[in-house]
Amino acid sequence: IRDARDGIAIFLEQSAPEHVYWVERTGKTERFFALNAAPVDLAPVLRRMLFRENCCCVMTSATLAVGRADLAYFRERTGATEAEPSQLGSPFDFQRQMKMFVVQKMPDPRDAAYQKELERWIAHFVEKSDGRAFVLFTNYRDMRQVAGAMQKFFVEKGMNLLAQGAGAPRSKLLEQFKSTPRAVLFGTDSFWGGVDVPGEALSNVIITRLPFAVPDHPIIEAKLELIEERGGDPFTEYSLPEAILKLRQGVGRLIRTKSDHGIIVILDNRIVTRPYGRAFMQALPKCPVEIV
Repeated sequence: IRDARDGIAIFLEQSAPEHVYWVERTGKTERFFALNAAPVDLAPVLRRMLFRENCCCVMTSATLAVGRADLAYFRERTGATEAEPSQLGSPFDFQRQMKMFVVQKMPDPRDAAYQKELERWIAHFVEKSDGRAFVLFTNYRDMRQVAGAMQKFFVEKGMNLLAQGAGAPRSKLLEQFKSTPRAVLFGTDSFWGGVDVPGEALSNVIITRLPFAVPDHPIIEAKLELIEERGGDPFTEYSLPEAILKLRQGVGRLIRTKSDHGIIVILDNRIVTRPYGRAFMQALPKCPVEIV
């Protein structure tokens, strides 16, 4: 009770320095309210707790780097500025195991023809891989609309469409995908990372849009405001590197073993039409690329 009282007091007084505060509804019916407080910048906290003198800490991941070998973005974000970085090569032969398709002909998402074209290209590439595909979205609304519109197509092709948010938990969806021949799984945020499907069950990962975070979450808003206050550029210092890391995670779902083969499809032409697209391409594994 004392901890709860102290937490409520901190929230009401907003006494914790450099924190952001917000209220959100929780639970399946959103009947409950949660009071949240979080530091805007985690670097000082982690520096004090993990990276203090005489404290050994090893951090490893396949997606720590935005592009530079010195891991500058990760080190600054986590406060590990004095850490010694080491970037090791992949054990996979991406030139042989993976091919990437970039659809340059996609219309702008605000265009009335966008969804129809999205459906057309998804259909084209899932037929190319005979199902066995993840289709990754950046929001539930787009995913639901496309899943509903393409249901008939998948039935006609004899492919089992699995969609996140339809009732089954992620673990159940993943097991269904692995055990069902020619399955296609439509997923959002949690399927971009932390999912392992080795072998032929997953031979195609389709990225519908570059995964820029929508700045409507209080923590993201606060981070962008803090960068502006310091005279920085929120896009190049936060939005772009975060999207690059997220894309690397999504692409990383495909090749999980040395015997895996498959294709990556990017249905967002900004990766080849915008100046920042080069940063995305440079951060991805080097493999054959075909622009269609």
